[in-house]
Amino acid sequence: MKFPIGIAANVAAVILGGLIGSVIGRYLPKRVTEMLYMSFGFCALCIGVASVVKLHSLTVVILSVLFGGVIGELCRIDSGVQRLIRFIMGRIGQKQDASQERMELLCLAMAIIAFSGTGIFGALSEGLDADHSILLAKSVLDLFTIMVIATQTGWFVTTFSIPQLIVFTLCFFTASWIAPVLTQEAIGNFKAVGGVLTFMVGYNMLAGQTGLKKIRVLNAVPALVLSVVFSWAAGLLPFTI
Repeated sequence: MKFPIGIAANVAAVILGGLIGSVIGRYLPKRVTEMLYMSFGFCALCIGVASVVKLHSLTVVILSVLFGGVIGELCRIDSGVQRLIRFIMGRIGQKQDASQERMELLCLAMAIIAFSGTGIFGALSEGLDADHSILLAKSVLDLFTIMVIATQTGWFVTTFSIPQLIVFTLCFFTASWIAPVLTQEAIGNFKAVGGVLTFMVGYNMLAGQTGLKKIRVLNAVPALVLSVVFSWAAGLLPFTI
C-alpha cells in the first residue's frame, strides 16, 4: 500500500493555512479581509460552475441535490456539527468566542476541509490509482482559503484537519470496495454535485460580506452519496435519464 501523499499534503495545508491566517488576521485591515473573502467567493463560484458541466445526467444531479438537502435538513447535520464544535471549544476554553457568526464560518470551513466533493473524489482516486494530483491541487487552494477563514475564526479551524484525515483515509482504504459502482457516469454526476456544493460555499462567502441569507452547506452533503446511488439506479433503467 502506497503512502497517501495527497491526503498528507491536504491535511498539512489546512494546518499551515489555519496557523498563518490566525497570526496575520491580527494585522490585516478589515477592508483587505473583506476583499479576500469576495475574491475567494467568486473563485469558488467559478470552480462550482466548471464542475457542474461535467455531469452525465441532469436528472440525477437535481434529484441528488434535492433529496440530499431534505435528508440533511431532517437530520440537522449543520446543527449537530455546531453543537460538536461548541462542545470542543468549551473543553479547550474557547466557549466565550463561540458567536453565531464564528460558528457559521467554522461550519463553512468544515464543509470545505472534510466534506468537499473534490477532496472525497481525490481520496478515492488516490486509493484506486495512486493518483494524488487532485488532492495536491486542492491542497494549494485550501491553504489560501483556510488562511482567509482563519483570519476571523482563529487557529481553532486547524482542528478540522482531524475529521478531514478520518474521512479521506476511509475513502482511501475503501476505494477498491466502492470501485464497482464508480462508473464514468457516476463519477461525472458526483463531480457535478460536488460542484453545486462548491457553488454554495462560494455563495456563502459572498453572503457573509453582503448581508444575504446563508445556506447550510453541511446539510447538502448527503447529496454526494446519493449521486452515486442514483447513478447506479439510473444505469439499471432501460432508458436514459
